[in-house]
Amino acid sequence: MITSQSHSDTFDLTNVAYVHRVVVGSVDPQSLPTETQRQQQMALINRCLSESPKGKVLGMERSFSILRIGEHQVVLESVAYHIGFTRQPYWLIEMQKQQQQQQPKFEVDPDKVNQIIGG
Repeated sequence: MITSQSHSDTFDLTNVAYVHRVVVGSVDPQSLPTETQRQQQMALINRCLSESPKGKVLGMERSFSILRIGEHQVVLESVAYHIGFTRQPYWLIEMQKQQQQQQPKFEVDPDKVNQIIGG
């Protein structure tokens, strides 16, 4: 006997109002993430999929880069997860605000730029 799932168990793409992109790994040899950073990236994915409102993985991007170091080849890989939500999670908004506050803010002084460039 085949039973149909209830309507509440299905996920309709028309209900997606917000998509968050989470990248795990890196293809840039100048900015390789540490093990702690990779664990934080995976923890974010798990949080997106388990906390309210629960997100669903809509798609993944896989990127890779092959480097030659002497006689050895090294493959760098990153995976970007696109996670869809019915609304943007409040905790994600707060997390993004905290990250923006932690980033240094630089202001460009046009007079200094002209001094340096103009000689």
